[in-house]
Amino acid sequence: MEYRIDDLAREASTTSRNVRAYQERGLLPPPTLRGRVGIYGDEHLTRLKVIDSLLQRGFTSTHIADFLAGWEQGKDMGEILGLQEIVTRKWSSNDVKSIPLDTVEEFLGIRSTEIVDRLVASGLVRIEGDQCEILDPVLLESFIDMNEYGFTLEQLLDLHETTATSMNTIAESMIEAVAQHLIAQHGPGWMPQNDEIADTIQMFEKMRRLALESSQAELARALDRVQERALNEHLYQTLSRTSE
Repeated sequence: MEYRIDDLAREASTTSRNVRAYQERGLLPPPTLRGRVGIYGDEHLTRLKVIDSLLQRGFTSTHIADFLAGWEQGKDMGEILGLQEIVTRKWSSNDVKSIPLDTVEEFLGIRSTEIVDRLVASGLVRIEGDQCEILDPVLLESFIDMNEYGFTLEQLLDLHETTATSMNTIAESMIEAVAQHLIAQHGPGWMPQNDEIADTIQMFEKMRRLALESSQAELARALDRVQERALNEHLYQTLSRTSE
């Protein structure tokens, strides 16, 4: 994809000022100029996410510049960016629906600023000026569908937050397993070199797919078990009541 500087900053959850600063420090390559407009690509977005992640971990811009320069020297940029893309890629939905802020409650079918605040806190919506960006339109539409059956958005958000907490625990255990595996094989602080990069990319790709498929499969089996148990209990109570 192509981005102007404001679009790039928004996609990376940073600011245009930071993007310019990273360019001045040599951390981010300059954009392609089309007339007077700078055009950025996905490689810029990937690099920007890596820079922000390292800065949040306490590394200085000088450390990051040295690290990137040392890592990339003599290596294929396509493979480097491929590895960066794998470890920073979001597997959650990237679809975003933007609506005017003053129509959010109408969209949700509610009259409650508290619910909107909870949606923001849960990372399901983001307020940008007079616009509301719905970060997971499919999930929000599912909330609205269930609301028609009498479930309140408060109930559905409670359920979502409980599920999100459990999923975070599962994700942490899986990522920790990968980290410990790499440490056991190569020692702490290891970075892939040359032909190791392609293998590492493939390993990350397969592990993330395994994590997703494993979670989905086990959740489906758990739903089958719990649903059957709940149905049996309901039938038992119904029969007991009719036999009295």
